[in-house]
Amino acid sequence: MGNYNMQYQGYYNNLGKKQRGTNNFASASNRQSKGANFYIKRLTRELTGVLALFIFVLFCKVVVTPNTQYIYNYSKEVINKQYDYSTLIDKAKGVKLKNIETITVNFIEKVKNTISSGEEINNKSDNFQKF
Repeated sequence: MGNYNMQYQGYYNNLGKKQRGTNNFASASNRQSKGANFYIKRLTRELTGVLALFIFVLFCKVVVTPNTQYIYNYSKEVINKQYDYSTLIDKAKGVKLKNIETITVNFIEKVKNTISSGEEINNKSDNFQKF
């Protein structure tokens, strides 16, 4: 029986050594493979979405009803449309943060007033702070 104890001890010592030791080359390649896996998963997801849309549009072309014809024609129109990104970039450059802040504050105030008066909301928050 004493021989088994020594074998178990040697076995568990070897396991501990394997877990403690790290291979720098393996960890570097692991980081690279994580980045590659991310892009492969993203590409797979996007290609799956394109395939689903393609099948949907073909289904609309094959099944002839007024609704499916409308969807098919609209899809063709959207795909063939030329977009001008320079106007969007010009509009984005002209946006001022102060205007966005003012619009956001006004929207939040409008929502507060729609739900209830501002005083009730403040009173409720004061009651929660007491606890």
